[in-house]
Amino acid sequence: MPPAGNVIDVSEHSSPQSALDALPAHGGMIYFPPGTYDIPETLTLDLAEEQHVCLAGAGRTSVLRNVDQSGAPLLHVIGVVGSWWPDLKITIRDLTLIGNYDSGDAIVAEYPNDTLIDTCFFYGHGGHAVVLKPHGTNVTIRDCWARDCKRGFRAEHIHHLTLHGNQTRSKNGGQVQAEHVYLDYDCREVRIVNNHLAYGHAQAVILDGTAQHVIANNTIEGFTTGIHSRGAARDMVISSNYIHSPIAVHLEGECDGFVIADNTMINCYEQAIRIEHAGGCGGHAITGNVLRKSVYKGLRGIDLADSTGCVVSGNVFDGLAGAPVTAANDTHEISGNCVRSTACIEA
Repeated sequence: MPPAGNVIDVSEHSSPQSALDALPAHGGMIYFPPGTYDIPETLTLDLAEEQHVCLAGAGRTSVLRNVDQSGAPLLHVIGVVGSWWPDLKITIRDLTLIGNYDSGDAIVAEYPNDTLIDTCFFYGHGGHAVVLKPHGTNVTIRDCWARDCKRGFRAEHIHHLTLHGNQTRSKNGGQVQAEHVYLDYDCREVRIVNNHLAYGHAQAVILDGTAQHVIANNTIEGFTTGIHSRGAARDMVISSNYIHSPIAVHLEGECDGFVIADNTMINCYEQAIRIEHAGGCGGHAITGNVLRKSVYKGLRGIDLADSTGCVVSGNVFDGLAGAPVTAANDTHEISGNCVRSTACIEA
């Protein structure tokens, strides 16, 4: 049930869009009672300074279904255009958003500020579950479930973004998916923590020349690549993740200053950590990781390629095929690693 007070009940309006249009200047709550709402064209909410809003439903029983088949999004929320620090708060919670393979993104939030997307269920969208653009700050997406969406969560020029406790997954017989998380060049101080990203068809996470993020305590399984950093990325912490994929971490381009520590990397039969086209960049600390064949296809170790000045220490290689660490130069500190017998895991 919605809280008592000034609440706009969608069921009391002629359409969901007319309910959104009824939001007063000071803002308020727009409540979707249990039921299925077919959305033939994008729901749009254009906000102003001091117009705080909460869009809320009753969880799995409040269903917004995008029936458009022209690639249009289901919900488009626009904050204060051009402003970095508006007096604006946006909450979207407890809604089920269903698409089709010819529809677009589920939620597009432009200029998000102090924005929370919480406990929403995304299913079957031909685009992303959530797109954040062209800039914004202080955004959290937490405890959401995205299944059989073409893409998961995309952020463009977003600072102080947290992705926490979300689950993503493909569907047997569903559409072929691209990446589940994408951060563009201008994102800063993003935390991707405590998520379960599962069984996609490409990369779990793409870091596109971006900087200063923490990726920690996630379960990442069933992708072609777990974490793919490309371009001139820097200052990343990749820590305490479970990554089960042919390539766990791929640094492609002039990447600098990565901490890759205390991760478990399983079934990395192409490469556990692959560095390519570094151009002499590096300065990575690769420490305390457990890299295992386990009961799967195999394990190849760490390829530093043409990077420079990396520390590789305290790692355990179990069930390794080939050398644990390879490099194109001798500028690295490689010490204290353990290459373990495979007898117990091959039995």
